[in-house]
Amino acid sequence: MAKKGGAENSKKAAGNAKKAETANKKKQAVLEAAEAEEAEEWSKGSKKGNKKKEDEQFKKEEAARKKAERDLLLQAEEASLPTKPQSAKQRGAAKVAAKKTGKIDDFLDFNKDTPELSASGIESALEALALTSRDGGVASKDIDRHPERRVKAAFAAYEDKRLPELRKEHPGLRLQQVKNLLFKEFQKAPENPMNQDTNVSYNADTEAIESKKKEVKKAREEKFA
Repeated sequence: MAKKGGAENSKKAAGNAKKAETANKKKQAVLEAAEAEEAEEWSKGSKKGNKKKEDEQFKKEEAARKKAERDLLLQAEEASLPTKPQSAKQRGAAKVAAKKTGKIDDFLDFNKDTPELSASGIESALEALALTSRDGGVASKDIDRHPERRVKAAFAAYEDKRLPELRKEHPGLRLQQVKNLLFKEFQKAPENPMNQDTNVSYNADTEAIESKKKEVKKAREEKFA
């Protein structure tokens, strides 16, 4: 009888051990499942946090981009607006300052408020700028002993430019009448080589040439003073 009771106890202990092992496995499985669920929830929360940061960064970058676009449009609009014209006093001061520094860009700048810079304006600017050079803008090569040799070519160039303008100004006149007006106009025009202030007699000596250079330089300085 003792052996039979011992066998039963042994079986019972083995059964209990197996039950305990099964219970432990179930418990471990539950714990692992809980840990996995917790890890998944944490991962979701982390992703949400990262997405939120990304969204905030995107919003900042988008706002900066839109601001840059607005600034660019504003600059373009301001650049298209007409500038306030300078007064005569301001233009005069700018001319004097530019002439003294000898910077042609600055010298031409005081005419920027006009819609188009005329050729005579450019020539005047170059003339004033030349006064700052070593020879005062009047070199020996500028002195002309024979201006009459250049009259024919100068008149042809003047006619090409001025004739169409005169025909528009006097539509009722015949072509020859317009040409007569043009020729009279050319007699007093600055484009006429005979009207240049650098002309001297064909037999002028060195002293006469130097005197003419000083005379021309002085007159030009007074013009832009």
